[in-house]
Amino acid sequence: MDRTIQMANELERMIEAGEIDKDVIDEITSVIQDLRDGKRALNEFYQASAPQKLLDILDEVNQRVKR
Repeated sequence: MDRTIQMANELERMIEAGEIDKDVIDEITSVIQDLRDGKRALNEFYQASAPQKLLDILDEVNQRVKR
């Protein structure tokens, strides 16, 4: 399975498991859609303007998919 799709799937699992705070679910849903559509790679979401909470979630997903 493509790593990008794995990341999108893991983000969805995290939402379903209640691991992601409600205040960033919209942003994470947008990330999932962009990953699935091939519009952006995970690294493209790392920006100086990205909220720290979003960056922490992306870091966690990256670690989980590497395992």
